[in-house]
Amino acid sequence: MHHVVMFSGGIGSWACAMRVAEKHGTDKLILLFTDTKRKSDLHPHRGEDQDLYRFLEEGAKVVGGKLEWISRGKHIWQTFEDNRYMGNSRVDPCSRELKREMARQWIEQHFKPDEVTLYIGIDWTEYHRTVSNKKAWEPYNVEFPMCEQPYLSKEDMCKWAESLGVKRPRLYEMGFAHNNCGGFCVKAGLGQFYTLLKTMPERYAYHEAKQEELFSVLGKRVPFLRHTVNGKTRYLSLKEFREQVEEIESKNQDVGCQLDLFDVGGCGCFSDVDISS
Repeated sequence: MHHVVMFSGGIGSWACAMRVAEKHGTDKLILLFTDTKRKSDLHPHRGEDQDLYRFLEEGAKVVGGKLEWISRGKHIWQTFEDNRYMGNSRVDPCSRELKREMARQWIEQHFKPDEVTLYIGIDWTEYHRTVSNKKAWEPYNVEFPMCEQPYLSKEDMCKWAESLGVKRPRLYEMGFAHNNCGGFCVKAGLGQFYTLLKTMPERYAYHEAKQEELFSVLGKRVPFLRHTVNGKTRYLSLKEFREQVEEIESKNQDVGCQLDLFDVGGCGCFSDVDISS
């Protein structure tokens, strides 16, 4: 039996891989990484954070097994352009094309369902995602080691990695809840985009510009950031959100009192199902 871990570059998938290696060994262990851009693409703001690749390779050496690195050869904004659709929390062409479909195709090309067990690093705080995930991967068997005892927090997992000489991903130190797509995600909330704006303004500017370009191509503005006040929700583009933050700050007011900065959203590249698929 082979064992394939969806190795995303996040601390959860690393800890998941460690548990699989401890239980089953590394002779038939594969760490499958689906890149959101070409490996040769050195653009600093497109796809994954540069430090993710450092953590990916260092973490894989500690885990053992084989690191399998695959890519569709396009980046996130290209999937939106090709689909003529701005991704959002319910429909994510980026995750579907660059993560789920890529992984599924690779698995089907290499293994029959009875030859492999798949593993995803969802932890005990997101146990509800396991049901839809199992259904989505049928007839393959999927397991979730981080939903099992002993239960670990992300901080516990980071300390585990550091105890073995692997420095935690820098995005966690910068205040991000996830180490995926360089801090950008159409499933993220206001809190994550505020962190992106404040810690990496040039990267925020890149995504803001790409979104404005996409709106021009589509001929309409279809933002994904949700701002709810008194039960009423309005959608903000990245440009509008930045301008709103700047206006609040220009008045020396507390951004956190006017915007829900606790809303970081959720990264579910492998654990969610695009309703359009």
